[in-house]
Amino acid sequence: MFITAAAPNKRSLGATNGFAQTLVSVGRILTPALATSLLSLSIERYILWGYAAYAAFIAISLGGVLLACQLPRSLENTPNYAS
Repeated sequence: MFITAAAPNKRSLGATNGFAQTLVSVGRILTPALATSLLSLSIERYILWGYAAYAAFIAISLGGVLLACQLPRSLENTPNYAS
């Protein structure tokens, strides 16, 4: 819904959706490698007793929740180009 509402006009709806899908795909590629590397680094270097990765995961999750809370509750005032 938010991606559709973010398109500036009806002609660029496909490009906006494609860009969003590309960002999600890149995130799905990089996230497991980064998580594994961070976990092994925190255990190997004994950062926060080996739990630094979990602290980082909690911080990233809380940041995501805070960002999600900034989204509007409804999309009533935005144009709907999908229909």
